[in-house]
Amino acid sequence: MQQSIALWSHPRSMSTALERSFIERGDFKVFHEAFAYVFFMHEERAAIPHKNPDPDHPLTYLEVKDMMEAARLERPVFHKDFPYHCLDHLLKDPTYLLGQVNTFLIRDPEEAVLSHATVHPELTREVLGYEQLAKAFDLVRELTGTAPVVVNAADLAARPEATIAAYCEAVGIPFLPEALKWSAGEQPEWTTWSGWHTDVAASSGFSTPQREYRFTYETRPALREFERYCRPFYEHLDRYRLRPAEEAST
Repeated sequence: MQQSIALWSHPRSMSTALERSFIERGDFKVFHEAFAYVFFMHEERAAIPHKNPDPDHPLTYLEVKDMMEAARLERPVFHKDFPYHCLDHLLKDPTYLLGQVNTFLIRDPEEAVLSHATVHPELTREVLGYEQLAKAFDLVRELTGTAPVVVNAADLAARPEATIAAYCEAVGIPFLPEALKWSAGEQPEWTTWSGWHTDVAASSGFSTPQREYRFTYETRPALREFERYCRPFYEHLDRYRLRPAEEAST
């Protein structure tokens, strides 16, 4: 069976840009938020905008997992997802987590919450994703005895080459600098959630996320409460932040 790399994150974290780099590499089968079907379509735990479900996509946790595991028989797999889509299932399935390389991506909630509200104005605490991400991180660390890789989106935006090179070294795959750039456009992997990914679809490489948000913390004070709720979980993971080589000695 081929290697599987999981990128666990929270919404509006630049995770789709990192996924886009893996699509550009061409040596991995890439899955985009496949477990979202469990949360939003099968278990119907929350509503979400920009949803265009594929009627042929697996719906249950086991079906989604089996689909991705079967793909590993042919080629390495990279899958990007949010633990809140299936955390209760992951907590009961340590064998699955131990069978892959689990990596994590975080973004400061000061920016991510406003970005999330811009795309999903009716967002709720349940879909912020930070608490579940921290729980998944702690589970992987407990299972393996080692802190998994954590990338901060600020490094990905400011130092993409050094950050991706460090990420590739940490997970044991070749660094392909040509995968830092790509042609703008929608990707087939994003069809279900295409309205969420207009920024990366318009991009041709890693860049600092735009900060022209629909709301501010002054116009929607409830968003500040979300930011405060997310911050301890963000800071917990940021303690393990992967340091790009050019700043490792500072």
